[in-house]
Amino acid sequence: MKSWVAIGLFMGAGSVWAMSGWSAKDQLRGFDLSPNELKQVSIQSGWSSDDPQLMMFEVGNRLSGPIYCVGASFEMKDGQKIQHSFDPKVYVPANQKRNASVRGIEKKNLKNFGFTCRCMRQAPQRVCENPYK
Repeated sequence: MKSWVAIGLFMGAGSVWAMSGWSAKDQLRGFDLSPNELKQVSIQSGWSSDDPQLMMFEVGNRLSGPIYCVGASFEMKDGQKIQHSFDPKVYVPANQKRNASVRGIEKKNLKNFGFTCRCMRQAPQRVCENPYK
């Protein structure tokens, strides 16, 4: 399916129009990873030796398509829950690893953590696809 977008550039009294087209996969949307897909994502964590509040992560993706992690949630020992969004999102191509970090999480206070990761696909039950191929 081809999509076309007209981009207008205005200069003085006249105007210049440019046409730009691209080929995109049919209606790919972001969906959360299924429990089985999450088993194929590894997350290693640790703290910086220079900064005890800098929690670092290595996210590994063993899926056939890329994923992107939008945030992390932390449960502290005192019951407090902290949400952290990644900006930019942590993009992990298929069969690759990427790093991320969060400031303000001390090891001595952390009980548990989790990541929210998604991928692009046509429907929730379909496989993750690369929108750029």
